[in-house]
Amino acid sequence: MNTLLFIGHPGHELLAYKFLQEYKPYVIFLTTGSGNADTPRIKGSIDLVEALELHVFSPFSPFTDRQIYNLIMDGNFGEFKQVKSALTAFVLEHNIERIVGDALEGFNPSHDLCRYIINGCVQDLKGRHNLENYDFLQDEVFRNSEIKLNELDIVLRLNNDEMEAKLQACRKYSELKFEVDRFFDAYGSDFFALEYFRHITDTSMMTNWEGEHPFYELHGRKRVQEGIYEKALLFEDHMLPLAKSLLVNST
Repeated sequence: MNTLLFIGHPGHELLAYKFLQEYKPYVIFLTTGSGNADTPRIKGSIDLVEALELHVFSPFSPFTDRQIYNLIMDGNFGEFKQVKSALTAFVLEHNIERIVGDALEGFNPSHDLCRYIINGCVQDLKGRHNLENYDFLQDEVFRNSEIKLNELDIVLRLNNDEMEAKLQACRKYSELKFEVDRFFDAYGSDFFALEYFRHITDTSMMTNWEGEHPFYELHGRKRVQEGIYEKALLFEDHMLPLAKSLLVNST
């Protein structure tokens, strides 16, 4: 089955390391992973993917995080619609039958944008191209279980040799040392032993978090109070209109 892994931030492929080896997907990145420091880390991800004898494709130019933030804040969604069109064209050109990408978590706007684009692409292709839709979590990854929540979900558990290879790849990715250490400190090495991909059928979903506001909004409001940010990116004011622009039917 031809598979596409569409990743919001370079580095997320470390959470799909065995998936890359087993399913050999095409890989596309939404962003360069530049963060607030405007220092791209995409080269490290390209090197990792190519070391597995796979290829990264660029049907559009990946965005910097600052570009995405500014476009969302300004309500300028045209470029994101073009990304969805480019992704749809790529799916058809390469006869992609399964697309996998970031989950809707409310943790980071770029992650959620990646999910809105994927779901919009699946909606646009409905009735003319069958495309299986999967996501994978970041911070709230489904851990320490081999029980599928859905029979179509994909669960991969790494053996000792696979774990060692994955951990070596994590250690080699110097730009992500902080994130890797954070996962180790919070969850231990078992965090990296399980890869879980959920089969998605509801492409209209725009929220799935508990509480009134997503994490990125609470974080942004705090930074405004601290005088670090001038304005916070808000779900109702910024992300909701973006989601509606990319999704045919939204709930």
